[in-house]
Amino acid sequence: MQILIHDLPEPCFRNLSGEFQIIDAARKAAPCQGCFQCWTKNAGYCAIADELQHSGAIIGNSEKIVVVSQLCYGGYSAPIKRFFDRSISESLPFFTYRKGKTYHLGRYKTKRKLSVYFYGDCSAFERETAREYVERQAVNFDMDAHEVFFVERAEEIGGIGR
Repeated sequence: MQILIHDLPEPCFRNLSGEFQIIDAARKAAPCQGCFQCWTKNAGYCAIADELQHSGAIIGNSEKIVVVSQLCYGGYSAPIKRFFDRSISESLPFFTYRKGKTYHLGRYKTKRKLSVYFYGDCSAFERETAREYVERQAVNFDMDAHEVFFVERAEEIGGIGR
């Protein structure tokens, strides 16, 4: 399964191609409440019953994850960040070491690839921060590979998944 998580307005979204399960992160959804029921009571899915309830399973079962986000201070936009916050059920509440640091064990065994497309005006420092952020996220999710791209305008993004 391939997923595309985006925060794009409708005209820009039409330029994308490929066979993806599409998640519009900009739609209305609750933020993570930090209750940890996705780890302790409702193993694998969020206790908040809305469109992001199964975000952990979606991430965990995906072979390719493509994120299209406005670059905000060297990271994801608020809607994209909310999606990933709600997907902590992708991991287990146990720890392991990867690359010399402590991380949570993955709940799912699917090997994944992460591709991130940032759009918007940014400095060289913000780009470097974004690259480091995505690299650490890839390690945290125990992904096989990751790549990061930058464009000035969202309209320039196209051909994803070809």
